[in-house]
Amino acid sequence: MENIQISLSETDSDRQVSHVRVDGVIDTLTASELEEVIDSLLKRHRYRIVIDLAGVDYISSAGWGIFISHIRDVRANNGDIKLSGMVSDVYEIFQLLEFDNILQAFASVDEATRSFPVAESGDGLKKKGSEVTRYRVLTGAVPESDFSPSEDSPLFVGPAGVTGIDVESAVLQMVRRDPFATISEIVFETNRRQADQQVGWWQVFGMLRRHRLLRRRSRFRYAWRRG
Repeated sequence: MENIQISLSETDSDRQVSHVRVDGVIDTLTASELEEVIDSLLKRHRYRIVIDLAGVDYISSAGWGIFISHIRDVRANNGDIKLSGMVSDVYEIFQLLEFDNILQAFASVDEATRSFPVAESGDGLKKKGSEVTRYRVLTGAVPESDFSPSEDSPLFVGPAGVTGIDVESAVLQMVRRDPFATISEIVFETNRRQADQQVGWWQVFGMLRRHRLLRRRSRFRYAWRRG
């Protein structure tokens, strides 16, 4: 069974954008192949990347983690990673996890490409020309039935000496104060108020999930009932 196919094309246009087309499933077993492609771009100073997800019908925590874990280095080099063509099921998870606060998503590859400004010298763009490389991985992996973050995730930041009850109470207090805050804002504000007990993104995600507060509407109802 073929679970993933990745193709890479690099344009010689003024914008110098690398297009990564993915088809199949991005899960724990196949995510490493996508990461290999992205790493190869960064090693050649290709920092303007569009990931075409039109052919992807499932992305696990490992897949989402690849995009987020590289974004800081990419933007530090005047680049960006932009997503395009997500199907409705994938886009719904993208919004649910509030990654739309971190990554830009577009309806098409052309639209995502045009969102980059015209490249100038010094933008960290090393190579001109056009090339296509294809990767195929044959696996029998079955997609995970649910999004299951863990301490092995690249986004997980484990605090030292944190008591779960205290941190969870602080997170819920933050939700009551501002039910429309994003997960990232909850993490920032909680850590600001509790400097001695830092909480990570995935930890807050897990806490909200346990209390059925992942959706902002649910957080608003929670705050209203306890207001």
